[in-house]
Amino acid sequence: MEEQRALRPTLNHSLLRYPTVSTTFTIPLTRYTTRLISSDRHRPLLADCAEDHSDSDDFSRRSFIRENCSYSMPILVLDVVWNLAFVLVSVVVLFSTFRERPSTPLRLWISGYGLQCLLHVGFVFFEYQRSMAHHGFEDRAAHRSIMKRLESMNTMTSSVWWVFGFYWIVMGGQALLQDSPRLYWLTVVFLAFDLFFILFCIGMACVIFFSLCCCIPIVAFAYAMTTREGASEEDIRTLPKYTFRQAAVLGTFNLGKEREPISSTVELDNGHRIKELALHPEDSECCICLSRYEDGTELYTLPCNHHFHCGCIAKWLRINATCPLCKSNIRRGDTLV
Repeated sequence: MEEQRALRPTLNHSLLRYPTVSTTFTIPLTRYTTRLISSDRHRPLLADCAEDHSDSDDFSRRSFIRENCSYSMPILVLDVVWNLAFVLVSVVVLFSTFRERPSTPLRLWISGYGLQCLLHVGFVFFEYQRSMAHHGFEDRAAHRSIMKRLESMNTMTSSVWWVFGFYWIVMGGQALLQDSPRLYWLTVVFLAFDLFFILFCIGMACVIFFSLCCCIPIVAFAYAMTTREGASEEDIRTLPKYTFRQAAVLGTFNLGKEREPISSTVELDNGHRIKELALHPEDSECCICLSRYEDGTELYTLPCNHHFHCGCIAKWLRINATCPLCKSNIRRGDTLV
């Protein structure tokens, strides 16, 4: 038997469910965030959520456990209170407007709106009770599938119902406002809430889009420029400087050994000393300009022992302080890639 261990809640479901078209656009924000499962009151053990099972259905069981093991009580209460508030307001206005005679069926629309809120509260409460009960995995999955279908049907009905409400408000016009002001304004408020959440979700999507498409590349570029900042003139001047000579002048390479550069110091007639570098013919080429070295050409060698024309490597290092071959940073001595 496996050791029983506490499961960390990870469920995302509905918050502040609006039974209108906004639910279609705001499912991640509203309807399916009620189950942000992080309650300390209900932390079931592995045996509470799943029984011994084979490897074939391990993934599906773990997925079910992650989504249904516990509920966040504050979010659950907020969702229920929010929707019940809509129901209460609808009932109060309907009972207080018997004398109003709207030219469009606003009473029917408000009643349907409140009913959808009430159904959503029932779905949430049923889901919470089911998650707290100790049933088998198969029973819990079957009940969850049924409730998801019913909630999806309620969402689709809400979307269509919002369109009806908007149409009746527009068709009623000024006459509807004069004949049934309270029913009119309540319908407008409900529609406005839904429209607000639509715009809110669109705005959040735009913010996320621009963050991903604009901000992140800018930050990445700034980081790259920081890590690949060019070398200063002082850094370049401190590099070892040599004068190239053909290998035969200083000696020959032992073909049985690795062909390493041969450096020596030569004293001139005027007392000055110069450093000479002898390279194998196959290695006597600058990989930046792709030109072969000639006798008397001045070369810079980097800490990684790669060599280049002084002019070529100086231009390179002012832009990027790394070796063109091995990407070793000349200031830190590390390797970037």
